[in-house]
Amino acid sequence: MKTDDECGFFHVCTDGTSLSWMFKDNNDFTYGINRIGVCEILTGAIVLVFSLMDNHAHFLLYGTYARCLKFINRYKTLTGKWISHKYNVPKYLKHLPTSIIPLKSEEDILETATYIDRNAIMAGFKGLPSEYPWGSCQLMFKTDKTRLANCKKIKDFSENELRDLLRTRVSLPGDWLVNNNGMIMPECFVDLEAIEKLFKTPARYLYFLTKKLEGKVDLSISRSQKSFVPDKELRKIAADLAQKTFGTSDIQSLKVNDRIRLAKTLKSEYLSTHKQLGRILHLDASLLKGFV
Repeated sequence: MKTDDECGFFHVCTDGTSLSWMFKDNNDFTYGINRIGVCEILTGAIVLVFSLMDNHAHFLLYGTYARCLKFINRYKTLTGKWISHKYNVPKYLKHLPTSIIPLKSEEDILETATYIDRNAIMAGFKGLPSEYPWGSCQLMFKTDKTRLANCKKIKDFSENELRDLLRTRVSLPGDWLVNNNGMIMPECFVDLEAIEKLFKTPARYLYFLTKKLEGKVDLSISRSQKSFVPDKELRKIAADLAQKTFGTSDIQSLKVNDRIRLAKTLKSEYLSTHKQLGRILHLDASLLKGFV
């Protein structure tokens, strides 16, 4: 895992109180895990820890704020499409609140990682955290790699086979492994080396895993859901979007109609308010209300 001054660790999750379900059966969870790998490739955010629950999801990511935000938005979009296609429930996740919480200290990172790994137990899973099949806890400090033995490399599938099996057109690394149930093995996209290096030893990991952290982490999630993307981050996102769309990152040099186009995208992707969009795009907020 490469480090960068603009990158950091973030606890990224969807709200666990807004939905009665998000994943209904093993097939939903399988493709839910596949989408994690796809979103990592699409966004460049690095996955360190994850856990998919019946009605929400948790991730510990490393990257810029913008990449982590893009990751969870893309994950919501792809999961929403799956739900719409399979269950005929359109726009099910469109307004699902999400949290992106920056982790400032090593202790915050380790506590969040083990909070995510404990999440299934706190939700009623009858087993050890390492036995939960839809999270990355099962991978931590494991020396037994036999579960990878009967998997097939992505490069050994034809393009049509991959599309039918994984339900994606995204180009994935050829050495990634897929099991007999069509699941991309999380070992392929979770940066286990990085997260294990942070914990240093299995004993230290177990120490944090047995700490009661739910109240502390739940409070940080609750607080984060009351906020949106900070102006500083949104300015970077807007400049990048302008460069990609119009060939310049200078927002003020764009025509009003072009800035309104940017506003529509930012409103949809990042749930920005009209006032914030006005500040970022140098537009009157009252004007935006008529278009966005």
